[in-house]
Amino acid sequence: MPRALLATAAVLAALWAGEAQAARIVVTIDGLKSAKGDLYVALFSRADEFPDGDHSDQHLKVKANVKPVTVTFAVQPGRYALGAYHDENGNGRLDTNFIFYPIEGYALSNGIRAVIARPRFADACFPLRDESKQVTLHIKY
Repeated sequence: MPRALLATAAVLAALWAGEAQAARIVVTIDGLKSAKGDLYVALFSRADEFPDGDHSDQHLKVKANVKPVTVTFAVQPGRYALGAYHDENGNGRLDTNFIFYPIEGYALSNGIRAVIARPRFADACFPLRDESKQVTLHIKY
């Protein structure tokens, strides 16, 4: 019987240790010019998926607000990039002009912006170990 108890304790310790390795990314988004529509926030861990929100690891949709909005992602340690946009007209997508440049407000981690070329994951990503990380995204139009 003591062996069974020891084995159970070992399994519980392993599970607890696995949970202890989880991290959180706390994202504050500010700069929205109106409370119309929704705010979409996406988390990416793969370069080939960035910044296409349809292929994000996790994404959240919250009501737009001119006050700062905070969302949290629970993740494992790794490299991540974030993107957010203000879907002011509520059509469920980031609207672009004829050259595919965003015409709705958006932000990417590390403050990068699409200028001539598509934003790169390598420029927007940040390392995350087993701690919590605070990130602020400033929506610009």
